[in-house]
Amino acid sequence: MSNDEQLKIIVVGPIGSGKTTISNFLADATEISSEHRPTKGVRILEFEIQSINVRNKFVKAEIELWDCSGDHRFETCWPAVRDKSHGVIFVHNGKSQDYVRELEQLYDYFVNQTGLGPTNCVIFHHDQDNISVEIPKKMSPKLSRISQVSCNTEEGANKLKVDFQSFLGTLISKLQEHTDQEEMSLMRDNILFAA
Repeated sequence: MSNDEQLKIIVVGPIGSGKTTISNFLADATEISSEHRPTKGVRILEFEIQSINVRNKFVKAEIELWDCSGDHRFETCWPAVRDKSHGVIFVHNGKSQDYVRELEQLYDYFVNQTGLGPTNCVIFHHDQDNISVEIPKKMSPKLSRISQVSCNTEEGANKLKVDFQSFLGTLISKLQEHTDQEEMSLMRDNILFAA
């Protein structure tokens, strides 16, 4: 098995929740700004991470981070965005009172309808104003099965990178398990066919 993995990860959430800030930070992009400039459609950031711990081995991964606009007028892009995705990062900042309903709608579209599961997702509760956004005590049953992390790109920057690498490790491990199962199935089929 190759030690180089390729992952397509979608970043979604309400308008102004900090998706672009987090995406730029995770990709080590230089244009990290506190000024809100809405994303039009989608931005794709490509980068590599050299050492992700997967089953006690370190692998290199090429990441495509698809930073999606929170504006629903760009929904026509969503089928292409979600195609062949491996994981979803949900971002919210607590400013919107309706964020749970919006995250549930995004979960239905990007996770339920694609066959991904809660382990292919993470929710970043983004604290862009350094006021300590807490993980909500009550989430809907749908969202409560997803790993949730409070994050800030300034104060808790190292923690965010570690949490992201942990998420990547989970995704790669699932991909490798799926590949291993397919290979075992092929071998069983070949043995039965040869017998």
